[in-house]
Amino acid sequence: MFESKYKKTYDIITPAPALLADTIARANAEAADARGRSGRRRLAVKASIAAAALLCLVTAVPVCAARIPACYRIVEYLSPALADRLVPIEKSSTSQGITMQVEAVYLEGNKAEIIVSLQDAPDSTQDLVHGEMDLFDSYGLSDYTNDSIIGGCYFLTYDAEADKAYFKVSVQAGQAYRADKLQFRVRSVLCGKYEDTRDVDLSGIVCSADTKRVTLSGSGGAMSAEELPASLKRLPGTAEDPRPGANVLDIRELEECAADDFTVTGAAYMDGVLRVQICMGDNRRADRHVELFLKASDGSERYPDHSVSWDEEEGDTRYTFYEFWYVEDIADMGAYSMYGIFHDSGALVEGDWRVTFRVEPEE
Repeated sequence: MFESKYKKTYDIITPAPALLADTIARANAEAADARGRSGRRRLAVKASIAAAALLCLVTAVPVCAARIPACYRIVEYLSPALADRLVPIEKSSTSQGITMQVEAVYLEGNKAEIIVSLQDAPDSTQDLVHGEMDLFDSYGLSDYTNDSIIGGCYFLTYDAEADKAYFKVSVQAGQAYRADKLQFRVRSVLCGKYEDTRDVDLSGIVCSADTKRVTLSGSGGAMSAEELPASLKRLPGTAEDPRPGANVLDIRELEECAADDFTVTGAAYMDGVLRVQICMGDNRRADRHVELFLKASDGSERYPDHSVSWDEEEGDTRYTFYEFWYVEDIADMGAYSMYGIFHDSGALVEGDWRVTFRVEPEE
């Protein structure tokens, strides 16, 4: 087949003469069809010559067509079929023993929603796809002139019979996507995500503790930052770092934290606020987070009113911390218990998954 012949040529960079002649003949045939359809003989001949001239530079064209928007537009204009050969359309891509496939795409202007599946490659000896996974914020959509700039992804389900994990990806770009040629790419996936429920020991809770200022990387909760008591108010940024800060518990030394697990680093009830601080370890190659619940003696449960997060570095390790805040006057702390749902991830698999496709126009 022509596609397999072209790919083989692309791999060794230098084109075979027979392939070059065959491709030029195909371009000429397309030009002849164009003459028959439009009667514009001169334009068709120019297109054929231009296509042949481009193929004379075939050692550079595949890279240019894939990476330089202007070059790609020229090839696509001259012959969409020829462009498909230079940047082959493949609805699935295999890397590191995992096959990615684009199952469905919906485009609306500069927004796109994509259903993607992952499964173990047929020849893989590993069982990497067997439950919940994550694309680890390493994905993007491009139409060769326009890249996605923001996005979100969440796990949908795992189909054990088909051995497929499904995701919904939403991305947005600065301008409208072109539906005639798109590429979805992923650089890394987290395999074997899991969760377990653990009790959080409140027996060592203190009523007074030192605090320190940290620069926040995130915050949120049912109670807005404006509703928080004075002791929890955000602190303004500095000239060196304009991000807001907060005063958090300063109870445990950084070197006591595990880099690859959760560590409860402090709990205090001060100024009518129960604070619980947990270190998530180094999350640069993992995804650890906690859903925390305060349980009263009558069985009722509460989620934190607010939480803040920040990072601290020690050598080559960057620790992620969360501090959870329950704003309530608690007369008897002994009447409460706490547990959390601890979410952790398995292996991080880094690869290169790229799926190139067209979106068919609506009828």
